[in-house]
Amino acid sequence: MKATRNRVRQSMDSVSPLNMRQRGATLIVALVMLLLISLLAIGGMQGSVMQERMASNAHDSAISFQASEAALRQSENDILNTPGTRVTAFSEAMLDSPWEWDGNNPARSGTGVAGPDVSAQPAYHLARLADVCLIEPGQPCFERYLATSRAQGGSDEAVTVLQSTVLLPPE
Repeated sequence: MKATRNRVRQSMDSVSPLNMRQRGATLIVALVMLLLISLLAIGGMQGSVMQERMASNAHDSAISFQASEAALRQSENDILNTPGTRVTAFSEAMLDSPWEWDGNNPARSGTGVAGPDVSAQPAYHLARLADVCLIEPGQPCFERYLATSRAQGGSDEAVTVLQSTVLLPPE
């Protein structure tokens, strides 16, 4: 046992102070490298989360647009094929600011069906614009209506408002 202690003491005596300082420096360098790798990993994760949010918002916006388009087509079909809708729309006032319309005030003319992916079914508003008459005298005039649709996507933050003009043929 004494021989082993002597060898340990001799090996400790042979270690220079420079070698003792280098042992601590290796640990510090390894910790700094680990910190840099961790920062790179966190940056990559934040980029992935941001891309996921952007993709989700784009999907939500597309659902909203499709729902608003469906309501717009439904309103056009109603004004063309349902006389009662025409009579109601004839006396409706146009929306002052369609992009601020909440779908309820003024009252909606009807609702579209957009399926289960939307947070609320789309609404539409119909109002008469004016008659459009041909240049030739004696020809019948066309009635022109404005259709406005509003829809939400999967959340109520994604809102799309669309408008189209419907020209009814003379009767």
